[in-house]
Amino acid sequence: MLQDFYVIRTIRSGGDVLRDGFIGRISLKLFFYKDVVIDNNVTGLVATGQQAADPNIIWDPLKKRWLIYFFANVGGHSEIYVGESNDLLSVRFLGKALSRGSESDFDSVHVEKPCVIYHNNMYYMFYSGKDGVHSSIGLALSGDGVDYKKYSTNPILKDPEETGYLDAPSIIRWRDDNFYMWTYNGNGYNLIFKTTSDRFPLGWELIGKLESRFFGIYSVEALYDEEIDKILILANIFYPKPSGVSEPLRTGHLAVYICDEPLKCVYGGALLISLQRDTRSYPLRYCQNNVYAPAMTKIGKGRYVVMFNCTEDGDVRSERIYRIDLGVEKDQTLNITDKILTSKDYEKIILLKIPPGTKIILRHALIHVEKGDPSELYIWESSSLDEEKIITWTDKKRLELEKDISINEEYLGISIKGTPPISANYSLKITIRPSIDEI
Repeated sequence: MLQDFYVIRTIRSGGDVLRDGFIGRISLKLFFYKDVVIDNNVTGLVATGQQAADPNIIWDPLKKRWLIYFFANVGGHSEIYVGESNDLLSVRFLGKALSRGSESDFDSVHVEKPCVIYHNNMYYMFYSGKDGVHSSIGLALSGDGVDYKKYSTNPILKDPEETGYLDAPSIIRWRDDNFYMWTYNGNGYNLIFKTTSDRFPLGWELIGKLESRFFGIYSVEALYDEEIDKILILANIFYPKPSGVSEPLRTGHLAVYICDEPLKCVYGGALLISLQRDTRSYPLRYCQNNVYAPAMTKIGKGRYVVMFNCTEDGDVRSERIYRIDLGVEKDQTLNITDKILTSKDYEKIILLKIPPGTKIILRHALIHVEKGDPSELYIWESSSLDEEKIITWTDKKRLELEKDISINEEYLGISIKGTPPISANYSLKITIRPSIDEI
């Protein structure tokens, strides 16, 4: 049941909210674009940290183009840059949009994670400013969406829970003509703020939280779709839920929430998940694991472009921006392939740790031993690492599964038994689905 995985809490009631009965209108299936959208090759920067991180997409009504904001780490400091695009695939780099502050400023070390709102013929950039100890929300303004000037009394928002950490803002204008902000506060959940249109871009008041009992929720991307009157939230979740104030390691999953109102949402499971092994299993160049930092924009009826970060070999320095499309008609299959050389009589390999509310369809699997004599080969799923529920098994050198199997447990893996060394290749084809197939 979804309520086992989902908690949203309002400041007023503190209660859980669950809603079902969505009308099927939008597919939650994905299409992956292989090539990187933004990295050092596009920007020409010599980014030694993140090449292009935490994207934000906005339509520029003045010049009829898409503006894509992101931050890059050059020389140990993050600053915000901007590019333009007509198709959200090829990007022309425009330059720096916002610089870090001076030594005494709240954003003296980093300016990161922009969210831009176009309102009353003005571009408002909300961003994370960091001084090496604290993180707060800053504001900058622009008339053209490219050159920004910081608000004179920054920061505009600090964590009311006094963690000293407020990060990664995402803002929408909802049907009630008010503005809502989701922002991570370091405790494994997002705070939700509200302001009225006459007070915007200031006047933010805390009204609730987006959190889960089972996983942490880091950066989110919220989008209000007027056509279906729903709020879509893509959330970077990290599982299991950590404790204490922190910015999580950049490992995680992209999950979806569907909301009737800012404080009435349903958790739908993960769209993309991290892989347990550093193999190039996504059909994305350089992307081996760790998906996070989503941005989203609507491009047509029931169709959305999502940009996000992905890393190679778990290395934060290889952060690049990729694109997927949400709302396509057909699932895209992912391949997990690798080799193994056993060093003990029983070798257990965890392939996936599956977040709550997420469905994995195992389409095909093959384990082929090149060298050695295994006594057992098998594919398993389990709810804990102390047990194995065998899906298929053989005592031969080749194990193949050619039918669809729904994985219902938390872990998916393979095991090899026999006198080492045993050299084997394996390949699995999977489809990831949220528990809500469509809305």
